[in-house]
Amino acid sequence: MKTKIFYLVILASFNYFSANCQNLLDLSSWTVGSGSVLGYSQHGLTLENIRDYGKNHIGEEEIIWIASPDLNGGSSGGFYTDFFNIDNEKSYRFSIWLKKLNSKDGTTLLGTVSNNNTTLKLDGTIQNDPYFFIGDLPSLNRWYLLVGYIHSSTYNSTINYGAVYDGESGQKVQLLTDYKFKNNAINVRLQSYLHNDYNNLDRQFFYAPRMEELNGSELSIQELLGINNNSKLIVSYDMAGNQSQNFYCYDPNFCVAPAAKKEGKEVISEELLEEPIIDKELIENISVYPNPTTGFINIKLSTTLLSNIHSIKLYNVNSSLVKEIKTKKEIIDLDISRMANGVYFLHIHLKEGRSITKKIVKK
Repeated sequence: MKTKIFYLVILASFNYFSANCQNLLDLSSWTVGSGSVLGYSQHGLTLENIRDYGKNHIGEEEIIWIASPDLNGGSSGGFYTDFFNIDNEKSYRFSIWLKKLNSKDGTTLLGTVSNNNTTLKLDGTIQNDPYFFIGDLPSLNRWYLLVGYIHSSTYNSTINYGAVYDGESGQKVQLLTDYKFKNNAINVRLQSYLHNDYNNLDRQFFYAPRMEELNGSELSIQELLGINNNSKLIVSYDMAGNQSQNFYCYDPNFCVAPAAKKEGKEVISEELLEEPIIDKELIENISVYPNPTTGFINIKLSTTLLSNIHSIKLYNVNSSLVKEIKTKKEIIDLDISRMANGVYFLHIHLKEGRSITKKIVKK
């Protein structure tokens, strides 16, 4: 299947989430306040449903719907949208950004409702409560993009394309459950909420819900993600939104996708095998030793470099973020003794846009 390669770079001049392209949901009623608004009915009490300004997954300030549960459990915040007429011979995608704070009490849900039980499992049996996701988000205090699908009534596959995507790396971290329409389905709505949370210190954030017909003009998964380019990851998605390949790249302007898999084994791109070439001025401001290492390394940074650091992150050869170093001081002691032996990449992203990448070998 033909794939598309998307660079994880967000352009400041374009905000995908403010675009109304294809979105059946009108977010103009999301203003600072509490309770239900036009097009969205509250789940739980008015005081459990707050809308206020907050930071989305790329640090932009937006109106966020906040579930603020009381001590009584039950409906703990969130919303149901109005019903929308649909064509049951077409497929639709439902997505939302979610983040949970404080504890994993309660249950997070994303699903739909259609009148007269006209949503089916992919095997053709009736599904009265079609939820794409029921459970806990993978981690607390982290944004995730949840994407679910209801396929056309003529859909004959049992393959699930819905997924949870990590809001920082863009990685697909969990598969969701897909459904299809019965041939008499006429409408559907989106619902996302927190249920049975008895901890009044918990907060569930909801942001940028979308319902859209899949007709070729919908936003791509990559556009929905809109990842900040700090991660400098290149991810390959097929046309259905499945993540097929990904790798870490120190400069997306000079990188290509990793080699295709051969005979069931993944061929690692040469970019991962060789330390990237960076300018002499930067390389003289950092040293990493001992390297190779059996578990502990020292990262020594110059005073000049230290004042200009935006982030320090460690990736493995599969481009997965394995550690973010919060401490920023001239000498950083890093313990990777519990990590698997192999090659890692220490990525230092500077405020001015340049970056340094050092290859680390653990034996």
